[in-house]
Amino acid sequence: MRIHLNPASEALRAFAEGLPGSFDRSGETLHEGRNTIKAFEADGNKLAVKRFQRPDPLRAVIYTFFRRSKARRSYEHAERLRALGIDSPEPVAWSEYRRHGLLCDSYYVCRRSDYAPLSQATTRFPAPDTLPVLEAFARFAAELHAKGIEHEDFNHGNILWQRDPATDRFRFQLIDINRMRFSARALRPRRCMINLRRLACPAAAFLFILDRYAEARGWNGDDTLLRGTFFRLVFGRRRALRKRFRQRISARRNGKTRRKFGFPE
Repeated sequence: MRIHLNPASEALRAFAEGLPGSFDRSGETLHEGRNTIKAFEADGNKLAVKRFQRPDPLRAVIYTFFRRSKARRSYEHAERLRALGIDSPEPVAWSEYRRHGLLCDSYYVCRRSDYAPLSQATTRFPAPDTLPVLEAFARFAAELHAKGIEHEDFNHGNILWQRDPATDRFRFQLIDINRMRFSARALRPRRCMINLRRLACPAAAFLFILDRYAEARGWNGDDTLLRGTFFRLVFGRRRALRKRFRQRISARRNGKTRRKFGFPE
């Protein structure tokens, strides 16, 4: 077992160390898929815990000897973002567990955020109350790229927001941050458009964000809309092709299985 705790969260060590035994038996499931995310309360602290999918043998070797685990990267990226003035839920701990010397399970623990996902605003656009949210988000995205930060899962579900009643300003947080790139200089325009294309939001909301993003960067609005739309269309086409390919492979495998056991096709 390897475990690293935020010095400010040392009181939660017993909770973090006990996750292999408690994760399946307790907690509220927030998301279940390749990875599982659960909400917990420990000593009055509201926490979110992400257990990453067990890697296949090849990836287990890579994550054991050549690359940091996704849990560890999530923790370290959260620390780096916060140091750069970009918010992410406070990291609490990361832990890794091995079997036969290879990485098996890994957990990332952070404070649970009460912010809302940006998808709640993008799917309701152009409702009047969503306009200031998306306008503020466009400025936030411009700040990210100007600081050389590229979130490689920059989906509207991985961006959280909240309106600060004291200042009437919008605050944003990034989650699902194990895949990040940090550069010492601002991202080039092409990289910015490639990054923004990952926003899986309705087209109208996407175009509004692009327009306000161009304004925040001081770029030509028409050129930005054209380039952003082009990259989004190409990205969508590639995703559709990959999905169809996976479906065909899955169908062929299922067909072979049915023939193997004598089932009619």
